[in-house]
Amino acid sequence: MKEIWGVIRRARPGQLLELLFLCLQNIRLIWPTYKATRITVEQANRHFGLSHRRNTPANAFRHALWNWLIACESSKKVKNEEKVLRWTQKITDMHEKILPGNALSNAMDLHNNEVGRQYFRNEKQREMEFGISLFLDLSKHSQLIQNQDELQKVPHTQFVHLIDKAS
Repeated sequence: MKEIWGVIRRARPGQLLELLFLCLQNIRLIWPTYKATRITVEQANRHFGLSHRRNTPANAFRHALWNWLIACESSKKVKNEEKVLRWTQKITDMHEKILPGNALSNAMDLHNNEVGRQYFRNEKQREMEFGISLFLDLSKHSQLIQNQDELQKVPHTQFVHLIDKAS
């Protein structure tokens, strides 16, 4: 919960209004999104400690799992998969907008977010243990990138990261 409040505290007034409007339009999806966020942070901490807070493969795991879980949890409330995926992208893009890093780390986060949504789109298996196992495996094969050109060459089925180990 403190992660969510940390994001809200950093938002500018205009961003808060945009976030509020987005949430009011999708009120039924707030609880599933909160639940997915809580589970994601718990799993990232469990499997990677605090290294998921840096631009490592652990961070890629967290971003993809987060998007996948938001979509999975939201699909229990809304049966239209495209609406669920639009919500998932809008709310996670808003997170990146409120907490911007440098251009490459933002692009990395957006890429890994899309990986999670792609797996939701393409895999019909939606049990949490399946997703955790899938994304843990993908994190072992995450590709180190140095620039936007390298990122553009990586498919949205593979994780990317900027540093190999958290120091």
